[in-house]
Amino acid sequence: MNGFLVGASRWIYFTDKGGNAQAALDQLRERVFQQSWRHQEPSLDTLEDLMESGILEEEGGTHSVIDVDRVIETDDVDYEEDGTVRMVVPQEMLEYFGEEKPTRDVVERVYKASASDLPPMFRGSGCCAPVYDPQGNQVEWVFWGMTGD
Repeated sequence: MNGFLVGASRWIYFTDKGGNAQAALDQLRERVFQQSWRHQEPSLDTLEDLMESGILEEEGGTHSVIDVDRVIETDDVDYEEDGTVRMVVPQEMLEYFGEEKPTRDVVERVYKASASDLPPMFRGSGCCAPVYDPQGNQVEWVFWGMTGD
């Protein structure tokens, strides 16, 4: 890996397509892992082996989207569980981004101005939301969270 950080780190990533959130998360984790791994042929299997062995946890995680592996849907806006990304509910879209179908520019502006006001509040989890084009069509996902020791 690129080395391990100390403390908690907030992170944000955008995917390049809409559709299924879990599939988007899986592809994103694979892409980030490949970009950061120095091994000749990195794969998600290698990443899963590292996670299962506890090596990443012992080191405080990767401080990236690699530290979460499943998308969950719940109406409980306070739900946070290690290793999960909670899909935000419609009322949160309005609360956080000021609109039901935020564009990437809106999400980036809000995150830059107030990332610490967005969930999750505890380490080891994240949130995701659909991102729209100006015409209101979903074009990608945004994943954000906080991991580290």
